[in-house]
Amino acid sequence: MNCLLLGGAGFIGSALARRLVAEEEEHQVTVVDNLSRGRKEAIPDGCRLIAADVAQWKPGRYGAWDWLFCLAGVVGVPNVERDPRHAWSVNTSAVLTALGLDAAKTFYASTSEAYGVPSDIPTPETAPLQVPNLTSPRAVYAASKIWGEVGFVHSGRPYVIGRFHNIYGPTMGTDHVIPQFCLQVKNGGPLIVDDPTAIRSFCYIDDAVEAIMRLMTDTTDVIVNIGNPAEPITMSDLMIRVAQTAGITRSSLTVGTRQGFPRRRIPDITRLTTLTGFAPTITLDEGLRRTWEWYAR
Repeated sequence: MNCLLLGGAGFIGSALARRLVAEEEEHQVTVVDNLSRGRKEAIPDGCRLIAADVAQWKPGRYGAWDWLFCLAGVVGVPNVERDPRHAWSVNTSAVLTALGLDAAKTFYASTSEAYGVPSDIPTPETAPLQVPNLTSPRAVYAASKIWGEVGFVHSGRPYVIGRFHNIYGPTMGTDHVIPQFCLQVKNGGPLIVDDPTAIRSFCYIDDAVEAIMRLMTDTTDVIVNIGNPAEPITMSDLMIRVAQTAGITRSSLTVGTRQGFPRRRIPDITRLTTLTGFAPTITLDEGLRRTWEWYAR
């Protein structure tokens, strides 16, 4: 397979690239990334790296692709809130670039944020997409991803849209709750959480990549949740689990100030399992252990 990863140096993109080059089937993997947040060293040997802005890159002589993965974008609520106009520009430009490329099948990385504040928990793909508060900076991320979904659904070519639910693991940066807890524990500071009683389900990166590979192999023209609903947990309990994983007892907890977080977010992955036979294999304890060991270095 001739594979193109837009945003392939980021957390999910680099993990997917490693899986593609490790497959017994020979994949030719090209990564396009401006390395603004992605890391060059995260890209495995065997990949062709084009260090370029996805929005401005011209494919030229590279021709057609068997699999195209549109993973580029501004992610992480803090990053969106810092510059929502930039986030909108980057996320929509990545979609326009992908839609302009010749690809037999495209995977588009969407998000559970597209559900806004869902009423159905666990949330199926049939739940309405919504942006409850247009004035909230975080709304830009959800709206840009919904916009992208519409573009691919009406593109007239084969697609898979994956709505990621709290994917985590080593190398994911510092703008998500699990690495934030890991670093707070490592640095001996207070553990800060915006809503201690909010509930999330977390999916380890290896499981997410397995789901992507199965979807690209077995399905087409489908929208699916990608996540692990098996172990929903409150943020306060997650903080305790991270501390326990690190081998310490930490009871201090500081409540943050950011608002607008959905109270519960748990995916229904029945469609994913029915289509591909996928089931997550990495427990939360195991995933936290692997993640802590990386951040504790």
